[in-house]
Amino acid sequence: MSDSSSYLEQNGIRPTAVRLLVWRTLLQFDYVFALSDLEGLLPTVDRSTLFRTLTLFVEHELLHTVDDGSGQQKYCLLQTQHVHLTCLKCGRTICLDQPIPEVEVPEGFEVRRVNYIIQGICAHCAHKLVDGHEAECCCHNHLG
Repeated sequence: MSDSSSYLEQNGIRPTAVRLLVWRTLLQFDYVFALSDLEGLLPTVDRSTLFRTLTLFVEHELLHTVDDGSGQQKYCLLQTQHVHLTCLKCGRTICLDQPIPEVEVPEGFEVRRVNYIIQGICAHCAHKLVDGHEAECCCHNHLG
């Protein structure tokens, strides 16, 4: 698929076979991902190559990094500044295609990076909680 190759070239990245493989794999993510997520999908590519490729994509602004409080470096494909939701139970972080609300900062302060994270419990995990405690999913409790 030459679209990926052209896209990388237009963004100043030489489209090597590994970079194309990584880019095409990244396009499958609909959530914020970590290096370990990518390793699971590309087990034949070594970790350092994946890390260097992600770093290159960040430097060329094809990805941005997300600090979701997990302590693990995560990445996102959306290039505009937007809101992220992080589940405190499963740890998954998703992107909302919603701009970050404007915040006034003191005069003279230069904003370099904005990270807007809303933490809570995702719908999937909340469905597994009853009165704040683990419970079987009610959808699978069929009384006969």
